[in-house]
Amino acid sequence: MPFINRPNGKFTNEEKVKMFHQMGGVAAVLALVCVILLETGAAGQNRELVDMGLTAMIVMLAVSLIGSMYFKR
Repeated sequence: MPFINRPNGKFTNEEKVKMFHQMGGVAAVLALVCVILLETGAAGQNRELVDMGLTAMIVMLAVSLIGSMYFKR
């Protein structure tokens, strides 16, 4: 299902901000899961992989913050 249903396919600034907020929300939840896996020791031998995933989620949070601030101006 498409995010917008327009013939020209262009996003408005409000829709762009909404997408960045959704991306930030998903990244925050996944980062929380990664932290829980690391702190409880459930990651086991996949600790490096979970560390890499946590770093990627931190980058996604930063990108979503910068993107939403850019389009809110």
